[in-house]
Formats: sequence, C-alpha cells, structure tokens
Amino acid sequence: MKKHKAIATTAVDAVIRHWPRSLAIMLCLIAMLSPFLSALSILEGVKSQSRSSVEQGADIYVTMDLYGRNGVIPLAFVNEIRRMKDVVKVVPRAVGRVYINGRPAVLLGIPAGEAEHADAAAAGAVPKPGEVAVGARLARALNLGAGSDISIGTRAIGIVNGTPYALKKVYRVAGTLDPASDIRAADLVIMDIQDAAEVYGMDGFATDLAVYTRPGSEATVIDGLIGMNAAFRIQTRDLARTYVEGGLNGRGGIFTALYLAAIAAAIPAILVSSGIGLTERKKEIGVLKAIGWRTGEVMELITIENVLYAATGASAALLVSFFWVRLLNGFLIAKLFIPGIDALPSFPVPSRFLPLPFFSALCVALVVTMTGSLATTWRTSVVPPREVLR
Repeated sequence: MKKHKAIATTAVDAVIRHWPRSLAIMLCLIAMLSPFLSALSILEGVKSQSRSSVEQGADIYVTMDLYGRNGVIPLAFVNEIRRMKDVVKVVPRAVGRVYINGRPAVLLGIPAGEAEHADAAAAGAVPKPGEVAVGARLARALNLGAGSDISIGTRAIGIVNGTPYALKKVYRVAGTLDPASDIRAADLVIMDIQDAAEVYGMDGFATDLAVYTRPGSEATVIDGLIGMNAAFRIQTRDLARTYVEGGLNGRGGIFTALYLAAIAAAIPAILVSSGIGLTERKKEIGVLKAIGWRTGEVMELITIENVLYAATGASAALLVSFFWVRLLNGFLIAKLFIPGIDALPSFPVPSRFLPLPFFSALCVALVVTMTGSLATTWRTSVVPPREVLR
C-alpha cells in the first residue's frame, strides 16, 4: 500500500513540476470536450422540452388523408367525435406558417379560452376572438406588446386598379408568450380558430382535431374513429413522440462534425502526453529504472498521471461547458440545434447536464491521454537504463 501511495505522490509531483506540459494537455482536452458536452446538454434540454410538450398534448390527432398526407378536416366531425365513448375532449386546431412584416411565424388557431394554452401568456391575457398572443422573440423584433395592433395577411383577394392583392386583417395583441416554457413559443402566434380559418381561407375546416381520451382507452377510440370514417388519418401520441425524437436524433451529423473536431484537437494532446520529443521525460524513466523501479511501477506512474490529466481536463471542460450554455446562453453552438435563432439566442436555451455525457467525456479523455503515453513509456522502460541515460 505504501508503494502505491509513493507512486501516486510521485505522479502528482510530476504533473505539477512539468506544468507547461500539463497545461498544454488540459487546454487540448478542454478544446476537445467542451463543445461535446455543450452540444449534448442543449440536445438533451430540447429533447426534454419536446417530450414534455408531447406528453401534455392530446392522445390522438385526427386529420383527413390527402394522398398519404395530412389534409384539412371538417369541423362537423367535432361533435360527432365528442359523443364517442371514452372521449374526454376534442380541440380543433388550425396550424400553419404565416409571414408578419417579412418574418416567418407559426400560427396556431384554437378555440378561445383553451386551458392548455392559458399558462403560455407570460404578459397580458389569453387571446379572445379578434386578438392574438405573440411569441416573445417575434414581439421583440416587431416591437409589440399587450395592446399593440398587428396585421396578418389572409387568403382573401382584393383588387385595386385591376391588380389583385392579399387582404390583411388587424388583430390586437393580448399578450406575449414565454419561450422559456417551450422554445417553439418564440415565434408562435396564437389566435381563435375562427380567426385562423379566415386567415387560411378554410372556413368550417381545421388542420387537425386533438382528441383527449380516458386512460387506457386509446385503442378503443381509434377503432371507433376508423369505423366512423375510413378517410381519417390518425396519429397517436406515441407516433408524435417518435417524430419529435427522430427529428432531433437526426441531427447526429452535427455530432459527427464535433467528433471530427475533437479528433483534430486530440492530436496535439496525444503528441504532448506521449512525450514525443521530450528527452527529459525519457531520462526520468531511465533514472527511475536505474534506482530500482520495475517496468510495472513505471507504467503505474504514467497511468496515474494520465488519470489526473483526464479527470482534471474533463472537469474543467464541464465547467467551461456550463459557463458556455448557462451564462453565455449557448452562444454560437445553440444555433446548430435550434434552427432559425440568432448566434446569441434571445430566449433561455434549454439544457440538461446529465452524468452519462460527463463520464463519456472522461473516458474519451483517458483514451486520448493514454493512447500515446503508455506505448512510449513501455518502449522506454524496457530499454536498459544505461542506454536511455546515454
């Protein structure tokens, strides 16, 4: 036990004594691991928020099949579905894209007073007919607030001097939406479904019906919907969850790019930690062998050094990542995972720092530091001390 304690003390002394070399390894590890940890924390944050939105949503979404795609569904089906056994609530929705002063936004039309969206208004009130609630980023960009007026183009066509143009309607801003609860609220516009139907020129229709069922009765309700109309296109909460997670996991290419950057940053760390060109390190090993150290003890010494490098480097990278994501709000890197935002997001970027990514980073750091150093140490330690010290 005393022998291993002495080896560990010698390893700590070597790390401190060769501080320029140690600092170079730490900086390489931080440069390699901090983008990796930052990316994973943001991705996990977005996933968590998306899962929460899906879980709080409806059990079933019903639209009409349009050649394998979603088509609008008549509002006449709302009451018919509401009368089905085990159906708790049916919420017609109109969802689509609009442009407001040249800025793209997502328009969501729902019946006024829906409780599931009541907590989305961060300032002001829930919109009534003729009113809208606007995402905080959109409101900031257009200088809008509660009581402001906003004009939205409709599908209706007017003609002036023989020239057709899209008619616009003015709505009062009832409040703004908090993107901290859901990043998708940043550019969201919520209005009454009848107003949304007027915008899209689909009076009497909705883009989908959100059906809420009693627990455990989803399959029964789906069977009833299929029997009601064979043209229904039915999507469940599980399918919605698959779409969301599949889309986020599809950004795996970004991780590939980060890994390539990590490997590029790891090369200097491998070269430095391996002791290439470091004659002093070879002489130290030769001295240790000359005073009676065995090859296994020398390898243990180098292993402890690398564990210290890896643990310190990974911990420092975690601190840098936390500062980057939480204090700098994911500057530059958040743009890779949340499309359409600025380099410095105007809303809190969701993030989750989990233990597994840190331990993964620690393992990567161990592999990087030990890959070259152990092989070089072995080659040096098996050489007679006289030749090494020559």
